[in-house]
Amino acid sequence: MLVDNETNLIINAIEEFGGEARFVGGCVRDSILKRNVHDIDLATNLLPGQTIKALELYGIKTIPTGLKHGTITAVLNQKSFEITTLRYDVKSDGRHAEVEFTDDWQADASRRDFTFNALYADRHGHIYDYFCGIKDLEARRLNFIGNAEDRIKEDYLRILRAFRFHAKICVGELSNAILEVCKKHSHMIQSLSGERIRDEIFKLLECDNPFPTLESMQKFDILYEIIPQKVNCCILSSELLTNTDALVKLALLLRTTRPLSKSIYGKKFLGEVQASIAEYVDVFEERSSASITKLPSEIEFRKRSTEDDNLGEYISKFLRLSKKQERRLLFLLTNNISTELSEKEQKKYISLYGRELYRDLVRICGVESAKNINTTKRYIAFACTFTTPKFPLSGYDLISLGYQPGKSLGENLGLIKKHWEDSSYALTKDELMLYAKNFISVHR
Repeated sequence: MLVDNETNLIINAIEEFGGEARFVGGCVRDSILKRNVHDIDLATNLLPGQTIKALELYGIKTIPTGLKHGTITAVLNQKSFEITTLRYDVKSDGRHAEVEFTDDWQADASRRDFTFNALYADRHGHIYDYFCGIKDLEARRLNFIGNAEDRIKEDYLRILRAFRFHAKICVGELSNAILEVCKKHSHMIQSLSGERIRDEIFKLLECDNPFPTLESMQKFDILYEIIPQKVNCCILSSELLTNTDALVKLALLLRTTRPLSKSIYGKKFLGEVQASIAEYVDVFEERSSASITKLPSEIEFRKRSTEDDNLGEYISKFLRLSKKQERRLLFLLTNNISTELSEKEQKKYISLYGRELYRDLVRICGVESAKNINTTKRYIAFACTFTTPKFPLSGYDLISLGYQPGKSLGENLGLIKKHWEDSSYALTKDELMLYAKNFISVHR
């Protein structure tokens, strides 16, 4: 593992205070797998207060992000490092744990979830492996530390974490023993916060190929605790989804469901889901009002069933999505776009919905149609390069030609803008002014 200057300074500060610091968890695991390491987590035998004092002596800023559980965040040169005191659980209820601090590294390791997440390394590269984590990592196999059922009952989020790490690291299926114990306690997922569930599901969906893992979750009735209807997990195996974010994949999954009856929306938000799409905030809020008054007439744009709104609203509530995420999800659930578009039509859609929504919808409908993948890729690539030019006219320009202020002024400006869009944005301001002049003379 490469150790940068900032990490070395933090370790120096801890060691000079009489403590020891080791890398732990994901950074060690991913380093062994030769994957990119994004976050550096450190464990130390110093108490939280001692860690803060040690870092302050080196002029390193600290944030007490989780003192109750022994965690502080060190900030150095705009980089953040989580540093946690060694600890063990004294009480847990499946959601939260009470901990006591210790100086026993193996005791700290024993409270972690999976063997390959309980690996430690010093800055010289020596790895401390208390539960055969390297062996499981080399075999791409997930094993709980100790008894799987006991570990799951300590924190039911570990059910979802098991599947997430299976998708991220493992080959083959989870063992039947793990699958059965996850199924046995899957109903307890409902007791977790929506934010924690969302974070795990999104990380799972962001994996390169989540399809086999999700299929396994569905087979053992675990996915039902999150999406209360059968979905076609295979839809996520398309190569069009490479490097696609989790929300698009979630929308694709939800679009494969049959219409849901309100009676199964449940356990957590029964009766809270509103059926009408009219009640959610317009997804086009960032587009100008003139640009969304009318859809291009020559392009077929079909609304899906309002039952999709029900499901989208339920999932948005259950996963505690932000308003922006909810609007995006509902848009992707309730709309379709043609998979055969001319360049002119592509430009109109990009201008109408914005680059992000256009790309998302084209990708989704391209996956569903399973036609020419390269065509869909071309549409997406075009959206990355095309920028809608600024409409060169304003209401003042029309007034200078004799148009009267008022509601009709905005309507006429919209019609002239549509004429400009029909030209693929080629008409200049002078040409548009001439068109507007002729337009008013005809309609007087």
